[in-house]
Amino acid sequence: MTSRAAALRHLKRADPHFHKATKAHHSSLPEQLIGKRTSAALFESLVSTVISQQLGLAAANSIFTRVKKACGNRLTPELVLKIRSSGLRKAGLSGAKIKTLKSIASAVKDKSVKLLSLKDIPEADAAEQLMRIWGLGPWSVEMFLMFALGRPDVFSPGDLGLVRAMEAIYSLPKGSSREALVSIAKKWSPHRTYASLLLWRTRDPR
Repeated sequence: MTSRAAALRHLKRADPHFHKATKAHHSSLPEQLIGKRTSAALFESLVSTVISQQLGLAAANSIFTRVKKACGNRLTPELVLKIRSSGLRKAGLSGAKIKTLKSIASAVKDKSVKLLSLKDIPEADAAEQLMRIWGLGPWSVEMFLMFALGRPDVFSPGDLGLVRAMEAIYSLPKGSSREALVSIAKKWSPHRTYASLLLWRTRDPR
């Protein structure tokens, strides 16, 4: 299991500038990256990730609570498939997000995607499986891999917070290319998740 200590040792060796620039936040990192332990918890996390797309935290949490209530305070693939789209729309979901949630529920129910098994295969393979589901794009998949599965080597070059933090740390011009960001992040592998957490903390230490 990847540890904070191992990640920080690697970052100090591989990218001393990054290590120094983020030093104030090192102690705030979790000691271990621990993923959800059940398929039910992973399903709920994936639903939450989809709901949070392009929303602030407060709005996302409010809609998630309403969606869960509409499903009888339980989020399972069967209940998400059973509830009418109109009920999810009343809870605050767009048509696209409703279609995505029902596509996820269908894939999990028929076992075309086994969420727990994604913990044991390479990040790229896990991402590929998830992105076969309608409506799941790179950002949602990367957030799920980081925060629900606890995968250690994930970087999201499309996340604006990460982009802005990297521009500040490396004095990059605004609008730096995806390729440039990915190239820098390669130095952090196999600890890109910890590096991403540090980048977010430079933007918001909470």
